[in-house]
Amino acid sequence: MRKSLLQILILTIIIGCSPKIKSITEYKKNENHLSKNRIAELDKNGNKFLERNYGNQRSNRIERIEYKNGKKIKETDCDYFEKQDTCVVRQFSVYEYLPKENLKIQTMYEADSAVRFIRKYRKTGDLEVIKTNTWEMFPTKDPDLEKAMKLADSVFYDSKGREIKRLHYNEDFERPWIEEYQYSDNGYTKKISGTRDDTTQFYKYSELDKIANKRDIDFEFRDTVNYKYEIDYY
Repeated sequence: MRKSLLQILILTIIIGCSPKIKSITEYKKNENHLSKNRIAELDKNGNKFLERNYGNQRSNRIERIEYKNGKKIKETDCDYFEKQDTCVVRQFSVYEYLPKENLKIQTMYEADSAVRFIRKYRKTGDLEVIKTNTWEMFPTKDPDLEKAMKLADSVFYDSKGREIKRLHYNEDFERPWIEEYQYSDNGYTKKISGTRDDTTQFYKYSELDKIANKRDIDFEFRDTVNYKYEIDYY
């Protein structure tokens, strides 16, 4: 318990003193030893440009993100096979921005360049509308909007930019299903309604979560009982 508190204290000092984090390495605790589980690398602007997983003997997923003028322009997922020293692309997304229309467009492709989906984001004030045309089951190199499944989300944010409500629309259903969020200093409550399995759950923030939220770090920390973290910074 004391070791976990010491790790959190050290991490708090490091992050508090240096907002320019270079990398975060996650180790998984296995009995009396640590094994590298995941690493994220960030540029000096705080953008995560690499997340790499470890531990699978056959292959491990690597995500690479490219930016231009501070905006994400490409995201690539590949499986790295250590024995062959090669990374096989599984999917990639290309982002386009149309400032005059207040629009961001994400097109996700399969490895053979067949289109999986085209997603359009438009945010006005505290409301963001996300419309998706997807060929999820049958990716195509000749996307026909008439044959696509159409999805739409309406996302509402509070004054701090946190999501407080999301309406999921699917053309196959008459009514949307709803996610609602309520936040406190210790965590947040997520309520799902409009489905067969309506639920309400509370997610408690760890000390690392609080630090990540405060510094707006694009990294999901796990508990310090089973994981340990190492921070490198510029």
